[in-house]
Amino acid sequence: MRQVRHALAGAIGGLGATLLMSAVMLGARRLGLTAPLPPNKIAERVIETSTDRPSGEDEERVVGSALHLGFGTMAGTAFGILLGGAGPAPAVVLAGVGAVYATGIWLVSYQGWVPGLRIMPPATHDDRGRVATMIVAHWVYGIALGLTTSRLRRFLS
Repeated sequence: MRQVRHALAGAIGGLGATLLMSAVMLGARRLGLTAPLPPNKIAERVIETSTDRPSGEDEERVVGSALHLGFGTMAGTAFGILLGGAGPAPAVVLAGVGAVYATGIWLVSYQGWVPGLRIMPPATHDDRGRVATMIVAHWVYGIALGLTTSRLRRFLS
């Protein structure tokens, strides 16, 4: 039962953190600091591969948002489970752990499976504005995940 509570804390934290992360990403896009955002590029590939037709912008936005929220929530769930065995820790420590965790997600995604599936170039060859935006957005995600999960772990215990 305790592990379920840790998973739930992580899932709720992951969902909230993904919403904050998305706000950073959309803000950067609206300010012209980044090329098209990865969730939309991933959605474009998913739609075109599964339907054999070109995708539309609105469709990419909806599918990309759903995929991003789902991925962020699942990553948060894993974070909560991974922390389940750890004892209580100060929120600032969990914020740091969350930032490191999110940096790992960024690295595995944007140097790993995303270019591996030929959806986007690896981060080392991508638009610099998009790379910077995505690193900062992942740090926002990780810090928010760590802080939220820390509070929820105490609340749900």
